[in-house]
Amino acid sequence: MSLRGHNRGDAAHVPVERYLIVSIDARRFALSADLIQGLLTPEESRSSGTLSVQGRDYAPLNLAARLGLADSGDGPESRIVLVARAGVCACIRVEQVHGLVELERSHVRPLPDQFRGDERAWYTGLILFDEGVAVGLNSDWLVGGVMQVLGAVTGHVQHPPHLAQVGFDGMRKGLPC
Repeated sequence: MSLRGHNRGDAAHVPVERYLIVSIDARRFALSADLIQGLLTPEESRSSGTLSVQGRDYAPLNLAARLGLADSGDGPESRIVLVARAGVCACIRVEQVHGLVELERSHVRPLPDQFRGDERAWYTGLILFDEGVAVGLNSDWLVGGVMQVLGAVTGHVQHPPHLAQVGFDGMRKGLPC
């Protein structure tokens, strides 16, 4: 027992979330670590289409286009992120992987007031980490993009939403926390 009357190991359980921080078009995004199945270099993937890795097929998801951002192509830090949820698998090309962050759920900041419409379903909030701020992507929305790609085969595709530029302008100027 400690001086305060608590047993060691009685520490309050604090909910923790893990995110993989990536860059697309020089903007940082946070992907829930629960989605991540692996990382490949473009050379390891050897494909711009569906990837087969350890018996699973990963459909390509152009996240840059889905977010209305420029696709910068491959660079020295480019990676292919393999994601999966509820049996839906996708591979996403990113410019750079900044690393995995683990933080208390309370440290995920809500979206600024500039985000008022449908984008509230696309983004989970702002993730603060050592190098700055990343926009958290909603896992259901992200996996829904794979369903849209697969729907393109049947002709039932929805156009990608465009990212609210005002949100990124606010991040560049600094956000009150």
